[in-house]
Amino acid sequence: MKTRLKCSWSRWNVLQWLSMLVVLAVPGEGFAMDIYVSVDGDAQADGSLAKPYGSLPDAVEAVRTLRNAGNTESAVIHLRGGRHQLSQTLILRREDGARTTSDAAMLEQYGAGIPTDPAFLTFAAYPGEHPVVSGGVPVTGWKRLESAPTDLPAQSVAKVWVADMPKGLNRFSTLYDSQRRLNRARNDGFAYAKQGNARTLHFPEGALRNWDNLKDVEIQVRPGRAWAINMLPLESVDEDSCVATTGASATYPMGPLPGYLHDPEASVVWVENILEALNEPGEWVVNTETRKIYLWPSDPAPDGSPRGILAPTTTELIRVEGEIDYEGPTDTPVRGIAFSGLTFSHADRWAWKSDEGRVGWGMQHDWDMFDRPTALLRFRGAEDCQVTNCKFVNSGGSGLRMDLHAQRNRVVDSEFAHLGEAGILLAGYGPGTKDVNHHNDIVNNHIHHFSEITWHSPGLWAWQSGHNRMVHNELHHSGYSAVLITTRVEPDRSLNGEGGRTIRRHEIAAEDRNRQRGGYEGWKTREKYNHARHNLFEYNEISHAVQLLSDGNGIYVSGTGTGNLVRYNYLHDNVANSLPAAIRCDDDQHETLIYGNVLYNNAGFSAGIASKGVNDIINNFIVDPAVVPGSGYISFEWVPVTGSKVRRNIVVSHPEGGKAHNERPRGKDNGGRPSPKLIETDMDNNLYYHPTDSHWMDEHLLKMRAVGKEKESLVGDPLFVDPAGGDFSFRPGSPALTLGIEPLDVSKMGRLGD
Repeated sequence: MKTRLKCSWSRWNVLQWLSMLVVLAVPGEGFAMDIYVSVDGDAQADGSLAKPYGSLPDAVEAVRTLRNAGNTESAVIHLRGGRHQLSQTLILRREDGARTTSDAAMLEQYGAGIPTDPAFLTFAAYPGEHPVVSGGVPVTGWKRLESAPTDLPAQSVAKVWVADMPKGLNRFSTLYDSQRRLNRARNDGFAYAKQGNARTLHFPEGALRNWDNLKDVEIQVRPGRAWAINMLPLESVDEDSCVATTGASATYPMGPLPGYLHDPEASVVWVENILEALNEPGEWVVNTETRKIYLWPSDPAPDGSPRGILAPTTTELIRVEGEIDYEGPTDTPVRGIAFSGLTFSHADRWAWKSDEGRVGWGMQHDWDMFDRPTALLRFRGAEDCQVTNCKFVNSGGSGLRMDLHAQRNRVVDSEFAHLGEAGILLAGYGPGTKDVNHHNDIVNNHIHHFSEITWHSPGLWAWQSGHNRMVHNELHHSGYSAVLITTRVEPDRSLNGEGGRTIRRHEIAAEDRNRQRGGYEGWKTREKYNHARHNLFEYNEISHAVQLLSDGNGIYVSGTGTGNLVRYNYLHDNVANSLPAAIRCDDDQHETLIYGNVLYNNAGFSAGIASKGVNDIINNFIVDPAVVPGSGYISFEWVPVTGSKVRRNIVVSHPEGGKAHNERPRGKDNGGRPSPKLIETDMDNNLYYHPTDSHWMDEHLLKMRAVGKEKESLVGDPLFVDPAGGDFSFRPGSPALTLGIEPLDVSKMGRLGD
């Protein structure tokens, strides 16, 4: 316990910190500038409570006017209840933030530290009210579709309504009612007819048509890999040859997935935004040629017509943006802007239209795009900013991004839910020497039901971002991986390769430019360019990951820097069969500490922990996996793991057993000796238990002890109090205590109470 307190704040420290943050983010009476905004703004508005402004931009301009007149006091813009519509991105710049600098501020080892100053400009909910910052514009004038187009399914006739696209809108990919994001009409899909390339798709006869409004049609494709999905515009369809071309390149050639990951006969391509797929309540289609929207309402008015329908005007609602010197070493950030108690909603998905600005700018397998307007709220060159008790819900893209320069920012007590893409993304500059995205706090947030459109989008991602403190968050129901800490871009990557254009080649030393991935020593030379290092990810709860794709994980650390700590997390009920591991270090990942995690009822070919590199796996509990893991409960993958510590772990097997430790792919016959990779580890003081087979570990222990490993390890019941009920403490007499294994308390993992 002493070690834990030395490395991490106690629960009481965290609660004190959260309380202080709320006070600092929402100034009370006595501040010089209180500005009010109402959706029913006064015609003679002066920003007072009696005569509030009618829009957020008006309120911001009023504050700027006061600043220009010499007022330097902290300001609060209070939003009254209702939907505050933004027709374009509201950009907050340096002049809206604090005038003071914090260049000499002391940095904690992890995170932003305890806040000391109130925000300079705060956007806050009026007490007791629930304002929504929305990118949606109302769609009105709905009429029942009396003469149904021939393409409309029979069950939809007389149930679909039609309206004109709002004036000023030319294209949008999402639509909303008062309850949720509505599903764009999508068919049942099809499998590839044969192998294509990144722009060419071979389809079964009749699966695609040369629609009159082809530019409105998109296809969602799994492009030949387990870990990616793309939404692509159609450019042409040849119905005779059954060949289609797309307006933007897929991440990989469009062809069949490996059979062990996917049924070859099952759908991997789906067609969206076509009338023949509009066959359920809540579905819609837009035709930009005729400027018509078709909708089968799921929440109709008493007369059956749609109500509360909103079409998004922008992919990004608010951007806090400093002065970015992209090629140079120094940016000048905005400081001291806060958001408290607000709901952000109804932004569009940032659609891929062509390869320009997209190819080479993807972040690891195009899981997101580098420095793009894909989130409801975006910090791009920001320090000492705060997001407290906000909601990011029902939107086509991501919740929040911190791009390029981002330091000492805090996201606390907020919810991210029902998002088309990611929850929270921290993304610094690409590989190079410019390292300015670090020391941010992501604390006590509820991140769930994200990746609903772009299935590979994570809940929380630190890409080229380090020294962040990501604690006490709860993440569940993801299409793919819940958490990513990655870089995965080598200096020799081609410009059009994944992430190739993010590389800051002018900052890469000549001797490092052609160093490829593979091996600990090679990684050491490249580590200085990979800035997602020394992140603290602890006391989080993760469940129901990898619901839609395959080869994803609960926590995934890949191809990045040193010193990441994955500690005291509870991962449970992640039962996708294609899950490699609940926690995985992949592709040349080294010097990661995986300590004190509880992994319960998870599936996958390694139901516990997988390590592809020199990483330490200490004091973790792997208990009651949902399946027998084909690659072991702890898997060592492909590369040397010399010196990795594998100590004081508890493995409670599936009733059918399986290997506790395994090398993947499997090594050659070593004359009865254990795998070379196991010999290379520092493995001891582990506890193993099979519920019915007391000899389960005999062969493993005999072989390992012959080479000086596992000398103190034991076989025996750890005597957990109630693992099914979430109590992993030890009953008296547990052999775990003899081995010096630290008890783990999952009640301290996940979100804190009020």
